[in-house]
Amino acid sequence: MKSSNDNVCELVVNNARIFDGSAMLPGLQNVGIAGGRIKSVISSPIAGSRQIDAAGRFLMPGLIDCHIHLLNFWTAKDEATMAADIETELPKRLNAFLAAGVTTVKSVCDSEDDILRVRARLASHELAGPRLLATGAAFCAPGSHPATTLLVQNPWLRSRAAIETDSPERARDAVRRLAGKEVDAIKVVHQGGCKHGSPYFFKAESWGINVQILKLEKAVLGAIIDEAHRHGLKATVHTVDADAAIEALEAGADGLEHGVMEHRLKDDYVVELLLRNHASYVPTLCLIKLEEKMAEVRYANLKQVADAGVRVALGTDSFCGLSKFGEDTIEEAERSAQAGIGAAQILRMATKDAAEHLGLEDLGVVAPGKLADLLLLEGDPANSIGDLRKLSMVIENGAVVVNNSHRA
Repeated sequence: MKSSNDNVCELVVNNARIFDGSAMLPGLQNVGIAGGRIKSVISSPIAGSRQIDAAGRFLMPGLIDCHIHLLNFWTAKDEATMAADIETELPKRLNAFLAAGVTTVKSVCDSEDDILRVRARLASHELAGPRLLATGAAFCAPGSHPATTLLVQNPWLRSRAAIETDSPERARDAVRRLAGKEVDAIKVVHQGGCKHGSPYFFKAESWGINVQILKLEKAVLGAIIDEAHRHGLKATVHTVDADAAIEALEAGADGLEHGVMEHRLKDDYVVELLLRNHASYVPTLCLIKLEEKMAEVRYANLKQVADAGVRVALGTDSFCGLSKFGEDTIEEAERSAQAGIGAAQILRMATKDAAEHLGLEDLGVVAPGKLADLLLLEGDPANSIGDLRKLSMVIENGAVVVNNSHRA
């Protein structure tokens, strides 16, 4: 015989206006949570051990940032300095994400074993912060980005965060090694010139970087993506121009990190390939702060891709030394609005569409059975995206982890 407490939820949020990851639900709804998951979303009352009266406030899934670099590649020069950063500074970055309503992040190129240890500590709740997905090291051509750009003065980290290879066989071996460590996806950098073409220079004036780099050979690029798929892993590819994007997508890439940002898309072929692959476009508009003259091109390309029905997933490229973790995620949403994307679509980009890009069926949606990562906000971010800043409460895995509200 069932106990009378079997149907009692541990936490109930009453009287909320709900954006469920796709659209607004009608009227006011109540959300019951038990065991870290959403048990019910209904208009009738729900029994619960703890009751929160939303009083008409806005409830939505937690934000997802699909492109970050969590560890400090400027200060981590060896095991000791990496460990010091993880113990003293990393918790501040993790807290900053939660304080902004970001409950899931994906690291795309951090020091391999270090980021996987951080992932494990977060999963076991030894560390507090957003749930973390990680690719580990990124594949690139020998002597290319990030190996000879951001990591050129840091050989210790270069060997842990970049996999430099011009061999399809060694590339496949490296993918198999990463798969054995249970990474969440594979990251590839496909930026630069061809060996026999015009030289391409990676320039970052503020850091004194101006170095020639090469793209991966097509055979290597194809081998990485194919081997990733053999192991059930998505492969997402860093690109900045249309030719590289086309090569990546023709090889079967599941996503474009940055997309096309050096020039306007001249036709719809990149869009057609994105749609064919069911691939995602991760625009990382926060990089515009490095070069504001990039804004017009990047906004126009994003609008073209989004209007064509391509899945766009929010991602910032936040990293130490430039970014404000969490705050960047809100800025990314606001810059998407400047590109002409509607507020409701931006919320989908940061929730349901981001979760689909990451292959997370349990997240990004307010519905029974899904993980209870939720935000309670003042205002209406489905109408005005800036209202994401009016954060009252963050619920992660069914527990209140941030409470800025005096009404709860």
